[in-house]
Amino acid sequence: MFPVAPKPQDSNQPSDRLMTEKQQEEAEWESINVLLMMHGLKPLSLVKRTDLKDLIIFDKQSSQRMRQNLKLLVEETSRQQNMIKELIETNQQLRNELQLEHSRATNQEQRANDLEQIMESVKSKIGELEDESLNRACQQQNKIKDLQKEQKTLQVKCQHYKKKRMEQQETIASLQMEVYRLRKEEEDRIVTQNRVFAYLCKRVPHTILDRQ
Repeated sequence: MFPVAPKPQDSNQPSDRLMTEKQQEEAEWESINVLLMMHGLKPLSLVKRTDLKDLIIFDKQSSQRMRQNLKLLVEETSRQQNMIKELIETNQQLRNELQLEHSRATNQEQRANDLEQIMESVKSKIGELEDESLNRACQQQNKIKDLQKEQKTLQVKCQHYKKKRMEQQETIASLQMEVYRLRKEEEDRIVTQNRVFAYLCKRVPHTILDRQ
């Protein structure tokens, strides 16, 4: 802000107005120079001398257009620099994400290799168990065949012993019948003998018996 000057006389108003506009224009050029230097550009030279020889003079409209164009150029440059900065940050983020994904992919690959080794180990173990189970099944089948053969042999022996026991039972029954017959004959013989003895006793006199 510039200090407010005392109200001039009417004769000096055009001169004062031109001075104020010139100061404002110079201030705008100074602002543009600051923006130019901030973006690494060379500042424009402002000539404040009254000697205008060897200078190109622009009218007010051309000077205003130049300021606007330079301002737009600087703003566009700033926008592009911000865009480049965002692109750099985005690229860095993409690199970080790519590195992270690469690390994850490496871990996944290592995990897949570990799982593949585990699967191979499991397959090998399953093969061993299958072979062991097959051998055990063959042994059990052979044992079953031996037991079946032994069972048939025992059945034959059992039939033989059953037949022999039946023969022995028949022999025992025959012997029991023979014993019964002999006992019956002995009993009949004793009964007959007693009858004969009784008959003889009746026919022999008592005196003879007494003598005896």
